[in-house]
Amino acid sequence: MNCDIIIIGSGPAGLAAGFAAADSGKKVLILEKMPSPGSKLLASGGGRCNVSNILPLEEFASRFGRNWRFLLPALSEFHGRKLLDFFRTRDLPLELTDGFHYFPNTGKARDVLELFTSGILRRGGKILCGTRVNSLRPGEKWQVITDRGIFSAGKVICACGGRGYPALGGSMTGYDLARGCGHRITPLYPAMTGVICNDQKIRECAGISIPDCRAKINVKGRDGICTEGELLFTHNGFSAFAILDLAGTAAALLEKMDTVPLKIDFLPRMSESGLSAVFDSWRKAGGTRKISNLLSTLLPRRVAQMLLDGDDPEISRWQASSARLLAEKLKNSIFPICAVENWEKAMVTKGGVCLKEVSPHTLESKICPGLFFAGEMLDVTGPCGGFNITWALASGMLAGKNSSLA
Repeated sequence: MNCDIIIIGSGPAGLAAGFAAADSGKKVLILEKMPSPGSKLLASGGGRCNVSNILPLEEFASRFGRNWRFLLPALSEFHGRKLLDFFRTRDLPLELTDGFHYFPNTGKARDVLELFTSGILRRGGKILCGTRVNSLRPGEKWQVITDRGIFSAGKVICACGGRGYPALGGSMTGYDLARGCGHRITPLYPAMTGVICNDQKIRECAGISIPDCRAKINVKGRDGICTEGELLFTHNGFSAFAILDLAGTAAALLEKMDTVPLKIDFLPRMSESGLSAVFDSWRKAGGTRKISNLLSTLLPRRVAQMLLDGDDPEISRWQASSARLLAEKLKNSIFPICAVENWEKAMVTKGGVCLKEVSPHTLESKICPGLFFAGEMLDVTGPCGGFNITWALASGMLAGKNSSLA
């Protein structure tokens, strides 16, 4: 089967690339190994699909870390007002739900998927599911070798996604295809997932969540990443928004360290001096109530007991030194991360196709003309909050547009 452009993968990057290419009048074929398109997209945002957020262009891009400038050409074409207008003019306006995150106003990820798939099919594009790509063969026309035969096209866009969530299609496919074409793949780590700590005290709090905590990797030179949000105690460590954005960094550090220190501030809205003042007022009031009873007004009771670690006297017997120690624990507790959750639970991949080998202005390979990349399989990783989907859509749009040029 011959076509103008073959796109490998039907996640948000592949769909956006297909939409842009088909909109340019090109004959497009999307190959997807899963039984249906957009499996990860449908699961995103709890099935609601957090498409983007309100941050301006450069601040948005800077959240991706040291490679942030690479993103600017793509985001300049599909971010902020341009992104909002794209959805609005196609009868799926995005809604600002909490003053920061944008979701489709229907609250359904499926409607985002339908917007792109219907747009591609309406423009003559095809989506072939249940088709696994095994290798690429460059030439006057690219040959895409699959388990259902060989397909040919003038251009190929790899939008295969990352390695995480294999149940939803995550795999090494894209990286293997890129490597087979001579591209270097930077080390891959599971990211946006939970962390594991060998600490029995944490297990005793499993299932408890605290709505507002602050966390950071407490390693010199790597402690710039500070995250805030819900903290969930799991049966073997921590998860939820205060943790997810730290996992990829922790995974990389664990290749060189036995454990990675995680600092948690359980009460980020209170200063240490403010806590000390509260504790002083408790001590002055005296009485027979246990410290854990009073502390449970600030934190869940089991978490309070964990932090007290058996030092739970009546308030009238509480020493000033113990009060100072507790204030320090509440603001600066250190937990040793010994591992991160595996690929089955990783929402994104840290690492990917080396950016030095890809043009940021076109997303075309500098090694193999006619080969383009988009989305997560590039060495680009953003935090939670619509960053990665926006990048997938923007990079897909840019790759689709540029692959359509003669």
